[in-house]
Amino acid sequence: MITLETSDFMKGKKHLRRNKYNIAISILFFIVCYYLYQQGYMNVVNKDSTFHQSLLTVNTIFLGFLFTALGIMVGFASKSLIKALDVAGYMDNYYNSIYFGMFFHGVSTVISTIAVVLGHELIKDEVIILQQITLLGGVLFFIKSILGILKIISEIRNDINK
Repeated sequence: MITLETSDFMKGKKHLRRNKYNIAISILFFIVCYYLYQQGYMNVVNKDSTFHQSLLTVNTIFLGFLFTALGIMVGFASKSLIKALDVAGYMDNYYNSIYFGMFFHGVSTVISTIAVVLGHELIKDEVIILQQITLLGGVLFFIKSILGILKIISEIRNDINK
């Protein structure tokens, strides 16, 4: 029999609360994507192999930047202020923004790679729409990640100037 301790429940509750902005942005993002899809802005018309190669390039560039951002975050972990915030769980929001962006760009990269290697004719229309949605989601969380890193840099500079 599986039992949940109160502390496990509270950890889950804290994790959700600390990521409320990522969750809210994701929900809003999917609502906007659904609207754009319904209005015909996300389509499969004129999506040839050049389109997929271009998306592959864009996605890998954003993935590289997100990996760099993650490296910057790890470098910040040695600062006492950041250590205290991380132990308290307040850095989760920043790390998870990077992870969300990496996930979205990763999915779009895989779809683009399959389309380039196997031929775009073999990719179903729904998958091409998913490719476009995940690219947009990746860009959205890339922007959120950069804003988060800028905020952390500001906090570190303020801590140093004290």
